Amino acid sequence: MPIISAIVGVLLTLHVLLFFSHAYQSLVLHQYQLDYGEGPILQIALNVARGGEMYPPVERPPYLIASYMPLYYAVCALGVKLAGPTFLFGRLVSTVSALVIAVTAGLMVFGRTRHWFAAYLTGGMILAMPHFMVWATFMRVDMAALALAVVGFACFTSGGRWMGMTAFSLAALTRRTSIAAMGAAFIEYARERRIRAGLRLFLIQVLFIGALVVIAIIATKRGLYHQLYLHSATSVGKAWSWGQLRSLLWAPGGTSPLGLWPGYFIVIATAAVWSIFHRQSRALLLYFGVAGVIFLTGGRIGSSYNYLLEPTAVGAMLFGVMWGILSRSSDRGRLGLMIVAGVLTIQMTWTLIPPHFPESLSILRPRFDLRASRRVVEAISETDGPVLCEDTGLTLAAGKEPPLMPFEFTMMARVKALDPKPIYDTVKQGGYALVVLRFNPLDPRQAEGHTAGDDWNAGRWPDGIITGVQERYRLAENVGPYFLFVPK
Repeated sequence: MPIISAIVGVLLTLHVLLFFSHAYQSLVLHQYQLDYGEGPILQIALNVARGGEMYPPVERPPYLIASYMPLYYAVCALGVKLAGPTFLFGRLVSTVSALVIAVTAGLMVFGRTRHWFAAYLTGGMILAMPHFMVWATFMRVDMAALALAVVGFACFTSGGRWMGMTAFSLAALTRRTSIAAMGAAFIEYARERRIRAGLRLFLIQVLFIGALVVIAIIATKRGLYHQLYLHSATSVGKAWSWGQLRSLLWAPGGTSPLGLWPGYFIVIATAAVWSIFHRQSRALLLYFGVAGVIFLTGGRIGSSYNYLLEPTAVGAMLFGVMWGILSRSSDRGRLGLMIVAGVLTIQMTWTLIPPHFPESLSILRPRFDLRASRRVVEAISETDGPVLCEDTGLTLAAGKEPPLMPFEFTMMARVKALDPKPIYDTVKQGGYALVVLRFNPLDPRQAEGHTAGDDWNAGRWPDGIITGVQERYRLAENVGPYFLFVPK
């Protein structure tokens, strides 16, 4: 075991160093949008920082659509005031949140095993998993919400009930689906202290969250209720598609876009099965199960690897507990652990070697071309007149106001939650001086198989806009993943 532990420890340390290197480059060197979801959050934060509404009406352009609860928007608005209209502050919040998750997870494992290497293994594995490494540098709500949930679970299950409940409330006020930790904690509490005591404490928690939501609704003049109702209930509140789940959990040949499958999943699944028979992992296993249910039922159009963050983080905790116990057990237990450690070693080595390494990090993927982003910002800055850009963060970097958020606009237009006609008419009249897309609808190969009324490019663009581009625009430039169109 010492040799295996040394090998795993060295590989984990390399991945942790890689995490910090990737974070530095994303925070300091790449000032442009890395993920579609960053642009809309920055746009709302800028609007709030300038004295505008967090949840403005969506009856007319510009269509500012806030998809999340208010806490992260408020934090990012403060960051915009302090650091300027950049992604820096929001990404820094996410990076610090990822570190909080890793450290808290490690401490929970140490509390159950008194094994320092198992604790380091837990935190290191969380930071090493490629989807964590990537999402930890996005200006998105996921990491902050998960950090609050994990801290809440750690506090609540270790006796700090009120501190845990406060963290649970803040997690729900950041991302409304961040309820797995809270649910698991209260179920375990009810099992330990009897159902009546658990229900009484849970009722206090619900009333506390409800009071915060009511205050937020009043503070936003019902904008919070109006926008989130439209966004969740009528537009993007759809279940996972089989294609989405397959792309996340399975890819032919044992590879995936983020280098996640199969090693980490095998390790986590093994730890989950082992945990069924060991009381030290009972509360964590319950958390893992509830997080898995949220993952399977909470996904929707546009959902991605962010929905795997919570179950895989808790899975890493289960593995840490398993390591801490089996490494001190009989020869048979250590042999099984060595086999699982071998799988983890192969996975971590596989992630580090070409051609898998570039696909594991957002800043190395072709679609995050720094030169291309810089050129698009220059083109938008040089353009007189309104601009439509798939990445709204590039429009903001150029000092212009995006007229819409493509994905959110498309989803709401689909169910007539807003009137898209003003935008459609402007496109069909050639009213936008520049249109920037991540695909070329004028290329017959890219348009092949597309039928009228379909949404384009993973649901980001409605047919009403793209048909206008096809009729009234010509391709002026192609730089990296971007296609720049101007009126004919």
